[in-house]
Amino acid sequence: MDEITRRKLRAVGAIAVLVGVVCAIFFAFYQIREKKNTTMRLRAFYSDMVQTLQLSMNLNFTPDIWEFKGGYRNVDVINNYIVNYLKVEKNCVATPDGCFPETNYKNFTNKPTDVNLSKIPSVVLKNGISVAFETISKCKKQDSVCAVVYVDMNSVAEPNTFGKDLFVFMLLNSKQRPFLPYNINVAKEKLSSDPKMGCNKEAEMPMYCSAYLYDNDWIMDKTYPW
Repeated sequence: MDEITRRKLRAVGAIAVLVGVVCAIFFAFYQIREKKNTTMRLRAFYSDMVQTLQLSMNLNFTPDIWEFKGGYRNVDVINNYIVNYLKVEKNCVATPDGCFPETNYKNFTNKPTDVNLSKIPSVVLKNGISVAFETISKCKKQDSVCAVVYVDMNSVAEPNTFGKDLFVFMLLNSKQRPFLPYNINVAKEKLSSDPKMGCNKEAEMPMYCSAYLYDNDWIMDKTYPW
């Protein structure tokens, strides 16, 4: 191999290294932007949902008289008292079809969980966020949980992962606090460290990430597992 060929190979190698560095920097900035965009939209959604439920309760009283039933037999309740006050692009409450992906959501290690939301009453909002309502009680007691609310920030699109585009909240029978992150009353340490639902990379089903972000002023800091 002559000197000219060696120089060409060294130049090609240097360019390859430079391209790799540029790609790594671009990917890092892309992730930072995605995280910031996600938390900003999630915070805005949370605020809008609180105001929506408070408006509905001002007009329709508290959820204990909305005639909630256990399970998924609450199409009229969801449509009349919640969806009717949202800016909806697509309604999948009566016939769940296309508002959520037909796949199981993953945890941070890309392992599928048992959560599949494709058949749960849901809507797609005009901002592209999908919202599903899993009603779990008759909602008669004060501060009782009426429904678990799943929020996918980009509807059916990937990554379909807890803590990245899927976040979990609760709809409560409460005029003062009608909408809160799932299990917000769990101790702060457990929100991040719980092996089953904590917001960490090893958790089986990290449902506490919305509560973790709420408690952290909606900031994905360096400890956030994304």
